[in-house]
Amino acid sequence: MAARENFSSPLPAVTNLSTRVKILAPAAIPILFGAALIPYAGVQNDEALFAAPLYEQMPKEFCIRVFHHTIPLMVMSYLGNLKTLLYLPILHFLGSNLWTVRFPMVLAGGLTVFIFYKLLDESVGGFAALAGAFLLASDPTFILTDTYDWGPVALEHLLLVTACLCLLRFTRTGWMRYLAAGFFFLGLGLWNKAIFLWALSGLGVAGAAVFPRQLVKWARPRAMATAAAAFLMGALPLVTYNVRKPNATLGANAHFDSPQTAMRKVPMMIETLNGHGLFGFLCRSDWEEPAKQPGTLRGRLAWRIAGAVGGQYRNGFEFAFLLGLACAPWWWRRRSAWFSLIFIAVSWAAMLVSRDAGGSVHHTVLVWPFPQLFMAVVLASLPWKPIAGVIAVVMTGMNLLVMNQYIAEFERNGAAGTFDDALLALVRAIPDPPRLQAGRIYVLDWGMLNTLALFHQGRLPLFVADPPFLSDHRTPDELRDIEFMLHDPQGLFLAHLPAAEVNRGVGARFDQEIAARGLEKRVLKTIYDSNGRPVFEIFKLAAPRAGVAVTFCPKPRV
Repeated sequence: MAARENFSSPLPAVTNLSTRVKILAPAAIPILFGAALIPYAGVQNDEALFAAPLYEQMPKEFCIRVFHHTIPLMVMSYLGNLKTLLYLPILHFLGSNLWTVRFPMVLAGGLTVFIFYKLLDESVGGFAALAGAFLLASDPTFILTDTYDWGPVALEHLLLVTACLCLLRFTRTGWMRYLAAGFFFLGLGLWNKAIFLWALSGLGVAGAAVFPRQLVKWARPRAMATAAAAFLMGALPLVTYNVRKPNATLGANAHFDSPQTAMRKVPMMIETLNGHGLFGFLCRSDWEEPAKQPGTLRGRLAWRIAGAVGGQYRNGFEFAFLLGLACAPWWWRRRSAWFSLIFIAVSWAAMLVSRDAGGSVHHTVLVWPFPQLFMAVVLASLPWKPIAGVIAVVMTGMNLLVMNQYIAEFERNGAAGTFDDALLALVRAIPDPPRLQAGRIYVLDWGMLNTLALFHQGRLPLFVADPPFLSDHRTPDELRDIEFMLHDPQGLFLAHLPAAEVNRGVGARFDQEIAARGLEKRVLKTIYDSNGRPVFEIFKLAAPRAGVAVTFCPKPRV
């Protein structure tokens, strides 16, 4: 099929069953893999952060008062509560569990692939659409970051491709509703997470460089007013927050990085491209004992395939991308290829120069799906369609082999770090009131609070207890907090075992404080992960020895 680069041609219509199958088949891949991945890992603290406005007390600066009701606008200074609002009916009617938390974002990934296919089909052509959709749908980084949406990134991908499709249709039809919808989705993306500015910068520079005539043509007062109003409507909560607290988002988060630090981020982009970046972060490695035998049919099958191919930890996409660049004589005149490259370069450059950004997969994946779009255009531009088709199939197969390796590693070695499935056992070990035989629950390390609040839907009396133990130097307020929590007769404590601590040394400093006061731990339960590793402990403090003075303070600082 010839590539379609006429951006003013009529919209194509889906008229036959085979076309519908082509559209739906790639969209089903991330849904099927996502459903297989859901049970393997505990819900990470940042993954559960979206529910904080529902079940935790939010700072006043993130909320507004409307008719005597407090309405949260933001979760953090750069993170809006769009996902919170989307989940409000889901959690209310279906409750909080692994499937209600993760499956909606898995569906968002499938919808992203579906819209990405439409975007490519209407701009480049059917061959590129099918190749690009399969490359994105099978991409390990895309599937994993959407399923375990700790970034969060799933809505960012969906809003980006939807906005691009709407704007493409506007340029081809002139219908203002498409223009309004496109800029509204861009505004929503910015509210959802302010680092969507990276994508906006990429879109802006790429659009100005590749489509200057179209921009001049549509830069009319009515169109510009419509775009600005729609964008403002989508980003209104973020704008409201920054009006009430001037420059809060950029002032707190936008800082430049040094050139030396920026260059250290380059390997992370390579690891994101080839799918290797989340081994050891989401799932443990083979050398981390003890391992277990795969317990499910998919796990046994994954290990057989992994054994047959010798383990596939990288898909080689970075080399394919370089070869795609070398094919410039064939794609040189393709505006969609240039648009993709400029978007990638500008948005990634914004990450490189930003402090505390671009050094992890959940940042670099935000340039997706434009690497896949570029490769789809390259393949469609080659004059040898059978060879291009074989290349697309091989690249998709390499993606699937890496995904197979992730499933095998999860089955045998378990989830890693803050995704450990012991979190699920911890949730089950703590009953809701009134069965809970405790007063306040003191959380002594990062990685538990949001997950417990989400799964128990705010019914637990949770208190952040680790700040006084993050260092050896404490403020007077922190000393008062220590005195209160250590002498709370009904207090229940949750802590990581030393090997699993996120903030190293928290447990040791806590132990020093209780020893100095003549107290001791009374461990009620140790929580193990599915591989038998001890991860958490639940304990109370025993009564002090005779003759040790006890000091109480009137109330804790929460």
